[in-house]
Amino acid sequence: MTVQTTLSTGETPQERYERLKAAGNGEGGDFAARQSAARVQLAPEIDGQSVIFEDAVPGKGYWHGRLKRGDGLRLVVESVTGVAACFWRADETSERFNPGDTIKVQWTSEMTTGRVLLSDMGRAMVSITHDDFGRSDCLAGVSLPGPADGGDWQSGREHFLRAALKNGLNKRDVGPCISFFAPVSVESGGRLYWADQNSTGPFTVDLRAEMDLIVTLSNSAHPMSPDREPLPLAVTQFRAPHAATDDLARTGTVEARRAFENTDALFGDRKRLS
Repeated sequence: MTVQTTLSTGETPQERYERLKAAGNGEGGDFAARQSAARVQLAPEIDGQSVIFEDAVPGKGYWHGRLKRGDGLRLVVESVTGVAACFWRADETSERFNPGDTIKVQWTSEMTTGRVLLSDMGRAMVSITHDDFGRSDCLAGVSLPGPADGGDWQSGREHFLRAALKNGLNKRDVGPCISFFAPVSVESGGRLYWADQNSTGPFTVDLRAEMDLIVTLSNSAHPMSPDREPLPLAVTQFRAPHAATDDLARTGTVEARRAFENTDALFGDRKRLS
């Protein structure tokens, strides 16, 4: 059998990259416009009847909890030092957040409004439904134990380990993370740096759980943050509105749509479309 492959001739590597990125970054090419429109919206009000839990996480403290599919999680900060997060599927904890695939299939490391966080099984775990800060980091990792943060128990890594143990997990289950409110950028040569920008809060990120989750948040400073003294983090767990048929995270890109189909198939909500 002969397999025929169509090759684009006359392309430079950069041109091929841009063509593939455009093809994978939105059906109809309208994702960027829809995302821009969504990012200027104010954070929606949370109905008091929908609130499940509220907490204040002190600087250099941590939070862990369980979200049901469809729950929302609002994070509010006054200072920009980064809030690291780990996610595990609650009923099968071997499935967890995979930043590499999240970046790869969406052709961006900029996880903000309208983006989806993928598991290592190619499923949609979390949607970012609102983000008025607009910058998150999936590359630099979490702070490690050391004197810079005043002791082992105050580091992000130690927070993740402690939360894992409290949920029946261990250090082998603690993998890569995402840090919200973290303006990490990449130079053309590949060097990571903390970008200067307005850091006067409050800033809000809203997440929507697309499967039952175990979540851990570390309010220790990001390893690249020049400010080592985080202010308290406000956490609100609530019953989020159902996703509309044109929900940006669900419908914005081809690969995101496929990730949601994989999750929906797991829960028996929808038939696969591809």
